Amino acid sequence: MLVFFIVNGVFLLLILSGIVYFFVSNKAPILQGKVHYRIPFKPSQTLDIYRPINSLYDEAPVLIYFHGGAWVVGRKEAINMNRFNGAINTLREAGYCVISPSYTLAKDGKSPFPECIRDAYDAISWLEKHGEEYQLDLNNVGIFGESAGAHIAMMTAFAPPEAFEASSHSIKFNYLIDVYGPADMDMLYHGPTLDTIGAYLNKLPASVKQRLDLSRKLFGFDPTEDSIRANDFMKRYSPSNYLTEKAPPTLIIHGNSDRVVPVEQSLQLRKKLDTLGIPNEYHELDKVDHGFIKAKKDQRRQVQTWLSNFVQEHYAN
Repeated sequence: MLVFFIVNGVFLLLILSGIVYFFVSNKAPILQGKVHYRIPFKPSQTLDIYRPINSLYDEAPVLIYFHGGAWVVGRKEAINMNRFNGAINTLREAGYCVISPSYTLAKDGKSPFPECIRDAYDAISWLEKHGEEYQLDLNNVGIFGESAGAHIAMMTAFAPPEAFEASSHSIKFNYLIDVYGPADMDMLYHGPTLDTIGAYLNKLPASVKQRLDLSRKLFGFDPTEDSIRANDFMKRYSPSNYLTEKAPPTLIIHGNSDRVVPVEQSLQLRKKLDTLGIPNEYHELDKVDHGFIKAKKDQRRQVQTWLSNFVQEHYAN
């Protein structure tokens, strides 16, 4: 029994050491400067505030980040997982404050929609109420997300809160950053990703298939059994359907080998932004998959530069 506890203790220590090494070697934002953890912005959700490393402003400009995870998994701490560490650290050194909120995920057969979107609006309403307390510049706020988080960021930037009976606010976003986010839910549902997953699930026992069925988790029902309801759902939760001339300047970054959210999503969004005359910047990473898998070092460095430059270019004096 003693040997068992020793072996498990050593194993746990090795895991913790590996995590610490990863964060330190990749300069995780959580280890840089001051961070306020798990601040409740509503009864069920919290946010983390990554304070500026250098106080260059009386009131710090703000970047709000929403994590990815297919609306099923993921945590607000994902901001430390190396994909954007360079940009986040650069911005905090330049006097920016970064806020990472949590949001509702699919659970126990219940769709995360529309609660995940309401959570985003509630986080922004909290920011409006507490901006002075944390010395934040509410005239310089941008919104940023990756994957599912980019979808939520787009919904929050494009759609009116009353569309989801969400908290209203007066904050105007200076910019939006969309990193491989789905702007059209119909394209995502009928795209190759869910077809591939569906073909695999059809080979599994019915009980297992139901537990792993991503579309059922997101819709909260079987979309194949109610196509009218499913179409209404996809229309309601497609950010591109809410695009108007009032949308903020937008940065889009996407890999052209993305097998989860095909790059066509971003190309279509870019076309709509151009049609409406909305300033936008588009960067396509060659042979890069979702989550920047297969990205080369130079490409990863470029991402950090694109992000930090875009944010600072849209600071309103």
